[in-house]
Amino acid sequence: MTIPTTTLLLAALLACAAPAAAGTFTPKSYVKAALEASPAMRKAEQAFRQAESGYKSALLDAALPSFSLNLGETFYDQSDPRLRLERADVTSSLSAAWNLYDSAGSPLNKVRTARLNYESAKLAFLEAKQAEAVKALNRFYALYSSQRRIGTAKMNLASRERQYKDTNEQYQSGTRSRMQVTQSEGDKLQSELSLAQAESAEAKARMAFNELVNAEPEEEQLTEVSTQTASVALPLPKSDAAKALQNNFGLRQQRLALERTRITNRNSVLANYPRLRVDAGWRKSGLGLIGEPAGPQAGNPSYSLGASLNFPFGFFGLQNYLDIGAAGAALRSAELDLESSERALKTSVLSAQKDIELQVKSRQLLEFQVKAQKDTTENLMSEYSLGGADSLQLDSAQTKLLDASNAQIAAVNDFDLALANYRVLLGERVWE
Repeated sequence: MTIPTTTLLLAALLACAAPAAAGTFTPKSYVKAALEASPAMRKAEQAFRQAESGYKSALLDAALPSFSLNLGETFYDQSDPRLRLERADVTSSLSAAWNLYDSAGSPLNKVRTARLNYESAKLAFLEAKQAEAVKALNRFYALYSSQRRIGTAKMNLASRERQYKDTNEQYQSGTRSRMQVTQSEGDKLQSELSLAQAESAEAKARMAFNELVNAEPEEEQLTEVSTQTASVALPLPKSDAAKALQNNFGLRQQRLALERTRITNRNSVLANYPRLRVDAGWRKSGLGLIGEPAGPQAGNPSYSLGASLNFPFGFFGLQNYLDIGAAGAALRSAELDLESSERALKTSVLSAQKDIELQVKSRQLLEFQVKAQKDTTENLMSEYSLGGADSLQLDSAQTKLLDASNAQIAAVNDFDLALANYRVLLGERVWE
């Protein structure tokens, strides 16, 4: 079922009637602005670019031969015992080496490891972006709620001032006592303090809000809740747990780490068995770059293709056996960690669904309570002005209305933030 609220529906109607004021932030626009201004995001992007360059370098290193250029000069030798620096004595050579196969660390495994590192860096960038987006949403709703609390505090103060005025007039006519006047004045002063506290909280929230978008700390900001999240279909699908297991950023990062551990484990195990390598080489000397003249020589350039087989024994094979056992234990530990994380994530998703369902019902109840308490307060205020209602009744109604209004504001914030955190669990991009 779809659960709309009167408050958000009214906001939707107002949004359709007139465009948003200039400089007004919605959650989506604020997140976008915060991400664009975030130094942490620029740092994360640089780390990702660095990993991307490392991936390309690893691909070239694994798939292509490595080249080296050597230049040499003999300053002294036994046949010519004098110090010298002559161009004719300079030797040069260019060589290339290419590992074609290695049973304990083949080029293919190097490419796979480089790809996994690149994917891990990409996920780390997305995780950083997700964390910054959630941080921005918390700052947005902190300001949004503090601005709305100022409105409820002003409403409460206006009610208290009216009550104080009526109490004074009735005291002059003899229908109210001096104690009631004093009590009413104290209630008014308390409301003034509540308004001052709300304004102070709004100023602090605005400073934190402006910090993320590089605005001046005291710059005024307008906020409004986007009507796109005004409703949610209940019950939330149980299939979301499977979706989270597949797409959650943290879990995907763990799977990449496990895959890297598998490759490392396999290489470690194979390194403790007879190790076969096949290498190709090429070398050309006498390049004529500085000293010795270039020219064809017998056997220059030279080519090679060879294989080697290495038998590691450790201490009669005991060390090899222990190394293999340690590598297997590390792999199994990583697999168990992933299994534990998958179970915990599934529980978190299903628990979050229950919390969201309760929050929907809570919002419905608070909406009803605010409306009912507002009617009750208005009726008691009218009766009190005529000398009928008791001051304690009116005070209780005003307090309940203020508490219910603030609770309704908090419920809107908690609900939207809960939906954002739920999307984080599902591995969705909360900034989009």
